[in-house]
Amino acid sequence: MSDVGFVPTPPARRERGHWIVEGLATQVRVIGALIMREVQTRFGRHNVGFLWLFFEPLFLGTMVGLMHSAHGQSMPGGVDPFLFSLVGYVPYFMFRAIINRAGSALHSNLTLLFHRQVTPVDVLLARNLLEAASVIGVIVIILAGGVWLAGVWPANPGLVFFCLLLMFLLCNGLAMMVAALVARWEVAERLVHPLTYLSMPLSGAFFALHWLPANLRELLLWNPQVSLHEGIRAGIFGDAFPSYYDLRYVGWCILVTTLLGLLSLRTARRKLEIF
Repeated sequence: MSDVGFVPTPPARRERGHWIVEGLATQVRVIGALIMREVQTRFGRHNVGFLWLFFEPLFLGTMVGLMHSAHGQSMPGGVDPFLFSLVGYVPYFMFRAIINRAGSALHSNLTLLFHRQVTPVDVLLARNLLEAASVIGVIVIILAGGVWLAGVWPANPGLVFFCLLLMFLLCNGLAMMVAALVARWEVAERLVHPLTYLSMPLSGAFFALHWLPANLRELLLWNPQVSLHEGIRAGIFGDAFPSYYDLRYVGWCILVTTLLGLLSLRTARRKLEIF
């Protein structure tokens, strides 16, 4: 057999590739262990306690949907007001839960950060993945319930879950920035909770941009959450009413917040090591 054209991989490159794979595998194991620790810390070792992770957003979303549907007002395209409010609040719950818990994430896991394999990014990512999993699970329940009970099939499930993924990435970047800020100034944690509630009316969770004037619509689209809520509704309701969203802009926002979050956490770790 001829060896013409065969170029062996240099040993240094093979070792570097093996080191990268081994490092990624280690971080995956670390994050998995942190997720299990978070579940046991928050819900104990009882399986029923773990169900609260899914029950809380579903229950709160249902209550919000019932309040909005109690007015009895019809919506454009024959969209059910209960379902409209439910699929608006549940993704917002992901944003609120991730951001609100970010402030206490590092201090409550301070002893873990003395392990070389555990980084602030791992701690936050484990918490945030847990919150995202609960919301995505609830969305699956909602979509399945809509098909089974009302015969409402989502127009584009792929768009729904892609927007949920982008929502998680955006929240994760913001959470890293919040955690680093609280690590430097603990008083900032007291401002996070009211700010998340005040941002709810501007998030796009409970209104469609189609209902608003064009100039206000363009202004609100500077908030990446609005595009994500519009995309989720477009994936569920389809052409029931026009949707306006710019996922490319959302991607740039995710890139900026993630880079700023990683940089701020890098400087915040030195601050945490003092204690």
